[in-house]
Amino acid sequence: MNSKTDPKDLIPDLCEGRGVLWLILFSEALVIVLILLSSGALTFSWDQFGLLSLYVQWIVLIGAAVLCRLRRHLPEMSLNIITLLCFCSMMLVNAGLSLFTLWGYDYFLLSNLGWDWFLRNQLITAIVSALLLHYFYVQMQARLRAKSELQSRVQALHSRIRPHFLFNSMNIIASLIHVDPDKAEQAVEDLSALFRASLKEAGVEVSLEQELALCRKYINIEQLRLGERLNVEWQVSASGSVRIPLLTLQPLIENAIYHGIAPSPKGGVVTIELVESADTIAIKVSNPVPASAAPQGSVKKESGNQMALSNIRHRLHALYGEEVTMTAENDEQHYTIQIEYPNLGLLKT
Repeated sequence: MNSKTDPKDLIPDLCEGRGVLWLILFSEALVIVLILLSSGALTFSWDQFGLLSLYVQWIVLIGAAVLCRLRRHLPEMSLNIITLLCFCSMMLVNAGLSLFTLWGYDYFLLSNLGWDWFLRNQLITAIVSALLLHYFYVQMQARLRAKSELQSRVQALHSRIRPHFLFNSMNIIASLIHVDPDKAEQAVEDLSALFRASLKEAGVEVSLEQELALCRKYINIEQLRLGERLNVEWQVSASGSVRIPLLTLQPLIENAIYHGIAPSPKGGVVTIELVESADTIAIKVSNPVPASAAPQGSVKKESGNQMALSNIRHRLHALYGEEVTMTAENDEQHYTIQIEYPNLGLLKT
């Protein structure tokens, strides 16, 4: 196999308590099977169970520590090499503990041990290690397949958002070319930045600062069309380095401008609030409701805005799971969209 594999894909995190607990329970089940095979159910030897459990748990815990180190420090390499290194590591751990038992504890804890016992332990370890590594491989394939399917799903949802700002912006630029070429040129540059962002890989996370910069470019384009009717109030109490899925906030602002500002002769204020807490990132976008406008929840499908909001919801659920919440409040004066998703820390640099 020529392609390289990250050891973290194959080896689970055995430095974490859940993984170690799973190995301990698995090894205890194996010990019970071995005792039942040797002594039977009615004559179950609790003394032998205790001694064998002690021996097996030492192998399991030391082996887990070795695999944890391999997972952290091995570079990307062939899957076959990673598997071979893991297999050899577990065999060496068992061989070392077996020799230690033979030479140090033969007459203290166990009796009648010899090289046959050593070879039997090595064979059992080889079989169990091979089965365990095969299980790790199957789990890795399942994770990679799920990740690939998720990426395809997010890509499909992501691609459907792109036309919203593109078509509206092109109309603005076309109207400015003969009236104000300089503003038209700036609008083209802003649109280019937005379109480049939309072509990035689906599901990519950017810093909040980058997302806000894209939103301001979009607002600049809309301000050319709406003029003083469009006012934006920013209330940002979050670090510029926190992560946010690309093009999450921009469609919300577009929806607010399309439904709340554009239909109103007097315009209004779009309020954008971002709050960071230890566990969540909260986004709230509010716009005025024009007196003669239909409720935003009942807009026609051809506008595409409800599709954009639905896509944002699906994208966030795909990326963060069921911890994402997205609610809408529509009263006589304001329409508010609020999103909360897990705060996974600072953007990696």
